[in-house]
Amino acid sequence: MKIFRYLLIIVVLGILVSACGKKLPESLNILTTVVNLPAEGGTEDVSIMTNTNWSVSSDQGWLHFSPSGGSGSADYQTLKITVDKNEGEETRQATVTVSGGSLSKLIQVTQAASPRFTIADFKAKKADKTTWYKLTGEIISLPESHYGNFYMADETGFVYVYGLCEKKVDANDQSFSKLGLKAGDVVTMMTLRSEHNGIIEAGGTTPAYFVSKEAGEYKMGKKVASTKVSWMEMPATSATDGQDLLIHRFPDGKRSYSAYWSYQKFVSTWVAYPLHSGNIGTGGRSIDGAFPMDPLLTQSQQPYLPSGFKTGNVTGRSFDRGHQIPSADRQDWRVNVESFFSTNMTPQDNGLNGQAWASLENKVRAWAKNSTTDTLYVVTGCTTKAELEDQYALDGDSKKIAIPTGYYKALLRLSKDKQYIAVGFYYDNVPNTDTNFKNQAMSIDALETKVGVDFFINLPDDVEKSVEAQDPKDNKLWWWNN
Repeated sequence: MKIFRYLLIIVVLGILVSACGKKLPESLNILTTVVNLPAEGGTEDVSIMTNTNWSVSSDQGWLHFSPSGGSGSADYQTLKITVDKNEGEETRQATVTVSGGSLSKLIQVTQAASPRFTIADFKAKKADKTTWYKLTGEIISLPESHYGNFYMADETGFVYVYGLCEKKVDANDQSFSKLGLKAGDVVTMMTLRSEHNGIIEAGGTTPAYFVSKEAGEYKMGKKVASTKVSWMEMPATSATDGQDLLIHRFPDGKRSYSAYWSYQKFVSTWVAYPLHSGNIGTGGRSIDGAFPMDPLLTQSQQPYLPSGFKTGNVTGRSFDRGHQIPSADRQDWRVNVESFFSTNMTPQDNGLNGQAWASLENKVRAWAKNSTTDTLYVVTGCTTKAELEDQYALDGDSKKIAIPTGYYKALLRLSKDKQYIAVGFYYDNVPNTDTNFKNQAMSIDALETKVGVDFFINLPDDVEKSVEAQDPKDNKLWWWNN
C-alpha cells in the first residue's frame, strides 16, 4: 500500500509539473480600434494587453506612435498615437497595425480636414508685407489682362487680385498671360494681404504667384445669335444686322440683363432688363474703379477700359464709362460686378452722366420700388452715327468706340393689379442738368420712330398698340404723381 501511495504522488507531481511547463495561448487585446483626431493635430492613448512581444507600424508618415513595441505583460500597456497638423482641406485616414506573435490587430485613425482658408478669412487679416496666404477662388472677371488684375470669389465673398505672376517675383513680370486663365477657372495662389485707397487686395506691390488651377466655365451668362426672346422687356432683334445677344443672369439662373451687342460700333445698341425691389437687392458699387471685360467675348471684340475712354476724333469733351444698366439697379455684389462689364459701357458725356441722366436713373428705381408696381420693364439704349469713323473714342487697345449721339429709356410698367402703362425718354449726349423728366418724355411710338427700335414686342397686340400710343405729357398720369 505504501508503495502504491508513493507511486500516486509521483504521478500527480508529474502531471502538475507537466501542466506548469505548458505554453499558454497567444493573446492580443486593444481597447480602442477607432481613433478620431482634430485637424490641428494631437495625441490619443490606446490601451493594449498582450502576453507576447509586440510591435507597431503605420501606413502614413504624418502619424507617429510611441513606443514602437514592447514585451508581454499581465497589465494593460499604453500606446500613444500622435498626428501632425492637417494642412489640407480633405479628411485623411491612416491604419496602425499592432502585431503580437502570430496575431495582429488594426487601429483606424481619421483626422479632420483643416477648415478652408476663405476670402472672408483673408480679408479679415491685417495688411502686411511678410505673411503669405494660400488663397483659392473662382475668377469672375478680368479688368486687366497683362499684369493679372482680376476679381476672384468664393462662397464667402470676393476680392480684387492686383497682380498675379507665374512664379514668385519681387515685381510684376507680366507672366500672367502664360497661365491661360479665364473667367470661370478656379485658381489657387500664394499672396500677401494689401490695401490700396482703403480697398482690400491680394497681391499688390509684390504680386501674388500661381500655385494651381482647375479649369472652369463662366456660368452666369451666354452669347446667343440674334433671336426673338419671349421676355417682356425685349425689343425686336434681327438675324441680319450682325449683332448678338449677351444674356447675363443671377447665380440662381434668373435673367439679370440682356445686351444687344454691336461688333462694329463696340457698344450695346440697347440693354434690356426687368426691375423691381427683389432684383435691385442691397449693397453698393462692389468694384468701383475697375471695368472688367465681358467673359462672353474676347478682348478684341469689346472695349478694353482699365483707364477709361481716350480721346479719339472728338476733342474738348470728357467722356465717362457710362453704364446702360446702372450699377445701382443690381446691388447684390455678385451681379453688381456684371454691371461693370465693358459691354455695358459707352462713352457718355460727363455733363450728362452725372447730372440729368443720373437723376432719371434714380427716378426709374423709385418707380420700380413703388408699392403698387409689380415690375418695371426697362430698355436703355444709345443712338450712334451711321459710320463708326464719324464720331469715336479710343479704348486701351486703341480700338475705335462709337460715341453715342444720344441715350434713351423705354419703360413698361406692370402694376400690382396687372395694368400696363408705358413712357419713353430721350437725351442728347451733351451736358444736361434738367431734372424735370417730363421735358424729355415721349410716347413709345414716338421713341420708336426717333431711335428705330421696336419695343415690347411680346405684349399682346392690342395692349402694345394702346400703351405705346400713350402721351405722357398729362400731369395726372401715374408717372408724375409717384
